[in-house]
Amino acid sequence: MSDVQGPQRYMVGDLIRVELDLEHRTNLGRVFVAFTNETDPLTEFYFEAMPLMEERQAGVLKTSRIVLEAPVPPETIPGVYRLNRINVFSVGGRLSRLREEDLSEITAKSFEVVEEPAEAPAVSGLRFVD
Repeated sequence: MSDVQGPQRYMVGDLIRVELDLEHRTNLGRVFVAFTNETDPLTEFYFEAMPLMEERQAGVLKTSRIVLEAPVPPETIPGVYRLNRINVFSVGGRLSRLREEDLSEITAKSFEVVEEPAEAPAVSGLRFVD
């Protein structure tokens, strides 16, 4: 997903999947990612994941790829949603808040939720099955 051609587009009912690469020394407990609607800053879209177990070595730099996914619920306000923050909780409960200055290297920072099409579906086939 790259913002060069414009943000990825989704509508109500679609599943949004995001891959996040983290470099860390702590053992990850939970990752929370928030995107904010550009025209309504009080409207946010959230992703949350509990990372898979990884080989744990105290204090050693690790790289984890975390897949976060969330369906677009019916109440979602259409518009462009831009990455606002990433919160990372360690297994021990320590919170790391990553904000704009920490996220400047990320290239794909937004997605768009579009209106659901109004046109009715067209029948493309009908079969009787055993």
